[in-house]
Amino acid sequence: MSEPCLSSGDKLKVPRFGTTISRTLAIPALLLLAATAWYIAPTGLASVWYFKASSSLELWSKQPTLLSLGSWQQASSAIDQAVRLHPKHPHYLLTKAKINEWGWYAGFMTGKELKATEQYYLAAIKTRPNWPNAYADYAYYLAVTQLRLTEAFEQLKLAKRYGPYTPETLLRQLAVGFLRWDSLNPVQKTETLQTLKTVVLTGYPMHSQARILVKETKQQQVACIYLTANKNDFPADIQQRIQKDFCLKGADSTQAL
Repeated sequence: MSEPCLSSGDKLKVPRFGTTISRTLAIPALLLLAATAWYIAPTGLASVWYFKASSSLELWSKQPTLLSLGSWQQASSAIDQAVRLHPKHPHYLLTKAKINEWGWYAGFMTGKELKATEQYYLAAIKTRPNWPNAYADYAYYLAVTQLRLTEAFEQLKLAKRYGPYTPETLLRQLAVGFLRWDSLNPVQKTETLQTLKTVVLTGYPMHSQARILVKETKQQQVACIYLTANKNDFPADIQQRIQKDFCLKGADSTQAL
């Protein structure tokens, strides 16, 4: 028995499920894509502004003479844009605070204006409470610009808790200690010198950075006395480096500490 013939009008029509499903899925996909783009666009733009400001900080750190009112204003404007687009990003907040400090050092900001900088440090710490760099930089701000030494050393303790051997923690401890040496109490001086010992033992490049810092703060004599008094804790090659980098010839070592 032969199969019945179907006329052209009687041909079975296959449902176009693929097209229907594709259209059904396409709408949510497009919405998701739009939402992603809406989120990524300002985040990516904030990153661009941040790197522009961060590059200025790095440049000034290497060559402070390149800091000018114009370059500072550009960096300040760039980081403001980044913070506006991503107000809870700890790196952006910390960079904003640092740029403000550079502006204050150069005379571009008043002391009153600088006080508002503290909110950026606190916000960065709140956003990322286990980040040692934030505590270390906040300590520097407190000690060097605000002369709040007790609070500064409390922040340094927190920096050591979360990153005891990070360069930022160690070098900020030295900066705070040697820049404010004459105002430190005996415990704070001891903590500073113990940090110097740790830095010297780590070798380069931190040893070199410590040498520059000690020289700039005119604390070679203090450093030499302490390090040579503890020379047995250092290998022979580091002892030679200490003599070369920290000890002044003919220095009177009786009144430095």
